[in-house]
Amino acid sequence: MDNKQYIRRLSFFSELDDESIDKILGLMIERKYKKNMIIFMEGETAEGVFFIKRGKVKIFKTTQEGKEHIIHIMSDGEIFAESCLFVGGTYPASSETIEDSEIYMIRNSDLEKLLEKYPKIAIHIISVMGRRLKLVSKQIENLALRDAYGKAAALIIQLIKDQGLELKNNIVLKTHLSRQDMGNMVGLTRETFTRALSMLKHNGAIDIDKDEIIVLNVDKLRGWM
Repeated sequence: MDNKQYIRRLSFFSELDDESIDKILGLMIERKYKKNMIIFMEGETAEGVFFIKRGKVKIFKTTQEGKEHIIHIMSDGEIFAESCLFVGGTYPASSETIEDSEIYMIRNSDLEKLLEKYPKIAIHIISVMGRRLKLVSKQIENLALRDAYGKAAALIIQLIKDQGLELKNNIVLKTHLSRQDMGNMVGLTRETFTRALSMLKHNGAIDIDKDEIIVLNVDKLRGWM
């Protein structure tokens, strides 16, 4: 897929004509990152908005004790750091690749000029921000109200939805995430998260095969929540 095709597939820019797409491409800075490379750190001055052409990126915060909490996993076609566009300041979280990735960045000042000319782009970005806010609300609920088994079950269901899959019996979730990363997403240690998965498997809710989680019984999985 060439760069113009990629831009055209993004919902933000899908309604723009070729001339406008060419202008956007002229503003985009393409960067390639190896696995486990930091893109930006929490507290750094926010310079732009990022679009993933290929790869996966985790957005995370680090506690004073050095513990990492993953807020979201981003993949092909997704945007991140958009929350800084309208308010500036610093990045509220850090980002790191979890596989080799190709990423575009548009500087905030350039994107703001685009939004003045194409207000529909702003509507798409606000929609993304709204979905992210709902996700964070669910994460807070998950952390506060559920035990380890409920957290693991809720995460599996959320990851399935994030991949655009239908939650049904025998659905296969390919995570490509370490147990450590999955635990960090729900505030559990790797050991505790692994034990929770083992219990869900023992219960017949799921099966596990390397980096795949197979949902055997949706009702049993929901029953842990």
